[in-house]
Amino acid sequence: PERRAALLTFVIIGAGPTGVELAGTITELARDTLPPDFRHIDTHQARVVLIEAGPRVLAGFPDDLSAYAQRSLESLGVEIMLGQPVTECSAEGVVYGGNTLKAKTLIWAAGVHASRAAEWLNAPADHAGRVQVLPDLTIPGRPDIFAIGDTVVIAGPDGKPVPGIAPAAKQQGRYVAEAIRARLRGDAPAPFRYKHSGSLAQIGKRKAVIDFGWIKLRGALAWWIWGIAHIYFLIGLRHRLSVALSWLWIYTRDQRAARLITQGSSKVMG
Repeated sequence: PERRAALLTFVIIGAGPTGVELAGTITELARDTLPPDFRHIDTHQARVVLIEAGPRVLAGFPDDLSAYAQRSLESLGVEIMLGQPVTECSAEGVVYGGNTLKAKTLIWAAGVHASRAAEWLNAPADHAGRVQVLPDLTIPGRPDIFAIGDTVVIAGPDGKPVPGIAPAAKQQGRYVAEAIRARLRGDAPAPFRYKHSGSLAQIGKRKAVIDFGWIKLRGALAWWIWGIAHIYFLIGLRHRLSVALSWLWIYTRDQRAARLITQGSSKVMG
């Protein structure tokens, strides 16, 4: 029983958008999708634990959306541990806040250490190892070297660090191209200014939160917008149509489109 409990325990470390989405998805899979394929295992006994060192889930979202996400996860059965930094991970489980939890599946969603660019550039770095760049995204003392993406840290208009996400990196890439063109013309480039387009996070089926700054959404409408946004950024019309039809099938039939491989491979005798 103890070993089975560990095998059925899924620990997710980090309650950002990735951790929240994983927690909701794993819980829904165990509750709704897997039971017909695992008749000898009660998948409803699966335990999903979300551990966060900070005081709330989705720390980058407004307080009301963060609270809605927490309530939604808890209604699914997710156990949420806030203010609990993880101090040890092993094949047997995880240690957080002085507590030991036995689990065979650990998923790290709390971010990773930055690349070692600061070391080989001999540039100043913050506590996470990210390169501290100037307002024009160059290395201090090296105006010929630009650094962009999640390997750098620079303050946004609100004074907070620009998030290490793809939209920010794309804006920085376009800025560097324009800065180089300005230099070739003999002009001084203006400082980089990050424009936040919005934050989206899925919690579960028909549940999501969206923060566009000027408007906040949650629930089914936010879930639909989240799905449309992800389809829009896919490459090629064929992929967009394929994913859209797959999601519509899941929504209307309450089934998963993906096939579950639950049996071992069989030998072909010839």
